[in-house]
Amino acid sequence: MKKVKLAISFFILMIIGMTISYADTSINTRYNRLSKALEISEANFKFYNVKINSVINHNLSNKEFHNIFIEIINNLKLDKKGINWNQKGSGDKIQLCATIKGSDKEISIKGINKNNKESYIVVDILDNKVYKHKEVIYSNVENVLNKYSSQVDVSACIVGEYTKRLQNNKYDDILQKILYNMSAKQIDEVKDVNFLSITAYSKVLNDYELEYLGEKINLNIGIKYNEDDGKTLIYIATPIIKLDY
Repeated sequence: MKKVKLAISFFILMIIGMTISYADTSINTRYNRLSKALEISEANFKFYNVKINSVINHNLSNKEFHNIFIEIINNLKLDKKGINWNQKGSGDKIQLCATIKGSDKEISIKGINKNNKESYIVVDILDNKVYKHKEVIYSNVENVLNKYSSQVDVSACIVGEYTKRLQNNKYDDILQKILYNMSAKQIDEVKDVNFLSITAYSKVLNDYELEYLGEKINLNIGIKYNEDDGKTLIYIATPIIKLDY
């Protein structure tokens, strides 16, 4: 009887452990992973950028675009009164853009009908403030687009800065620390005098993956020195950096 109780107790503990493990995995979201990598780099937080691209398998009307944009903006907790609207074309050639600036966010949403069969919505968020539950807000935006599209791709990038020029060997030290912490394998490297960029595959990132040089990649890190202001910027992105740098 005692053996049976022990077996049941062990099974319950195992289930609880699996649940906790799953919860921990859920908490370790894309933003948290990138934020942790930035901490390891010892750079100062500058801004966070999220780009969400979606394809909708039919044409959307101006009103449909408008309603989806408003739904996205509501999920970002922004005041609709501050929206700037810009429309080009009409019917199946419509292009609608909404931009809005908050105290700590800058949002651009574009809707495009390129043909009679598909519409595209692109959301670009620039966030210059660190706060809790950031990823929840971004996930809400992604969920809005998932209601209308079966193809939603997300690219996220956190940017930090150093107030001075770094030695070239420091670039390598920073990259190796990040790769180790994120259980990542380097795939490729591009190097110049004031610039270093690597692509890698990380075991801890379960985000959208790309194929590059016959390998899967989901992590892109770039370090660049800016001679104009004497500062060095670091970009840590998944799956790739989609900012001009």
